[in-house]
Amino acid sequence: MAKIIHYLILVLLLTLSIASFAKQELRIGVGNFPPFFIEKGERGLFLEITNEIFKHLPEYQIKYVFMSNHRLAYEINSGQLIDVACNIFANSKVNAFLSEPLFRYTDVAITRKDKHYQINSIDDLQDLSIAAYQGAKDLLGEKYRLMAESNSQYSEHAHPKDTTFLMVSGAKDVRVGDINIFLHDIYNPHIRAKKPLDVKDFTIHPLWANVYSYMAFKDEAIRNKVNKVIKTLKQDGSIEAIYTKYHIQ
Repeated sequence: MAKIIHYLILVLLLTLSIASFAKQELRIGVGNFPPFFIEKGERGLFLEITNEIFKHLPEYQIKYVFMSNHRLAYEINSGQLIDVACNIFANSKVNAFLSEPLFRYTDVAITRKDKHYQINSIDDLQDLSIAAYQGAKDLLGEKYRLMAESNSQYSEHAHPKDTTFLMVSGAKDVRVGDINIFLHDIYNPHIRAKKPLDVKDFTIHPLWANVYSYMAFKDEAIRNKVNKVIKTLKQDGSIEAIYTKYHIQ
């Protein structure tokens, strides 16, 4: 009997030991727009930053779930598909805990150089046709919102590459969005087949400060752990090194 009890105790201890080393799966919702999120091969700048964070939290096994950026806010609120959402903006209506500011965007207005537009302020956009990313009028300030709402030629698009194509093709005068997505888009074979232009063929109009998005967590304790790692990676230059690696402005 003593041997049986001893055996059972050993089995119990072994089971508890294995359980203590088991990783907790975290399903992380991410967008799918290069160069930040690329589903094929699970790569891209923002995915690399996320991977770097969780290298320092080995107790978690991360699994990426790709979806539209618009759907991310819905899914982090629904409580069904994901535990964490990447790329949530501060004004998003989410019932979740936001991380430190993490993912950087440099939004600019871009025009074709052969159009000779002089754009030095948001007022200069008023009479032009504009293709912007989804949610731009909620992120780029009150003056921009008022311009967008009163401009019948203004439109927003879920896929950033659509805004690039509309401006490059001449269907729109101005593209509003992140400059790094644009620089990636103009070398997209689909766009180059329609209009083979180079960076030198465009004028960049910097009208806004950088915008940051966040990770959103259902679990506050996990958010707090991630925040500590983010602060460390910012202080030691690791995050900035990833931006530099991607030649991100």
